[in-house]
Amino acid sequence: MHLYKTMKNFLFDQDYFIDVWDKCIHVYGFIDIDILEEKKICLVFESFKVCVFGNDFRVLKLTKKEILIEGILENIQVIR
Repeated sequence: MHLYKTMKNFLFDQDYFIDVWDKCIHVYGFIDIDILEEKKICLVFESFKVCVFGNDFRVLKLTKKEILIEGILENIQVIR
């Protein structure tokens, strides 16, 4: 359990982070959702925007600053 707490404290000490797995995208620290579609999701951060492109996106979990998306990722674009 000690390793889990250490990793959790390390990750959540950041302003934001994006994790990408096989069919999931986990984003923490966004301010707003600009676009939420089946093939495109754009999330607004304090000084930039991240747009995720792919297919069959669906939101598995959503909180105030955190989102978990399932789908097929094709591209990620950072817009400043």
